[in-house]
Amino acid sequence: MPDTQFDPGGFFQFDLAQGSVRARGGERVLLLSESVLGPLIVTAVGSGDLTAVRSMGSKLGELVANTLPGAVSSLSPAQVVGHAAAVVSMFGWGRLRLERWGDALVLEVEGLPPLDDDNLAVAALLGGMFSTLCKLEVACVPLSHSTKYIMVDPTIAEQIWAWSKGGDSLGTIVGRLGRQEGR
Repeated sequence: MPDTQFDPGGFFQFDLAQGSVRARGGERVLLLSESVLGPLIVTAVGSGDLTAVRSMGSKLGELVANTLPGAVSSLSPAQVVGHAAAVVSMFGWGRLRLERWGDALVLEVEGLPPLDDDNLAVAALLGGMFSTLCKLEVACVPLSHSTKYIMVDPTIAEQIWAWSKGGDSLGTIVGRLGRQEGR
């Protein structure tokens, strides 16, 4: 069985002579402080267009896929999320972990950079990353007053967001989803 642990050694390659930083696989990356990225995120959230942040997530998903010892479909969710968590951490977005709530997949990101009050940017980033990894469009809806995101079909994301903003707990939301599935 191939090694399934993420190896951070040599993930970033610094070329001072050329003034560039490349991630494993050769793609050039830019290193930005949260004080620089923060206002860009606030502007994107304010305009209601998080397409660029979702695209960043998609690029992270590609980087994760390139670090995996095989196809996503051939690996366990724990292996895939382990590699995703390492890449998310290496890019400074926090510590990612996966929880199961019945049939619901819930992501938690601790140590988030302070970007936007509702964590919509991180939701877009995660949605882009997991859509790329799953080869299926998903939305990661932030749950109010927490660092958790429920992964859902994009067609129900707005309803989940409304429930969360209305004060429903994660348990209540998962229960409501289960009742809707049963219909």
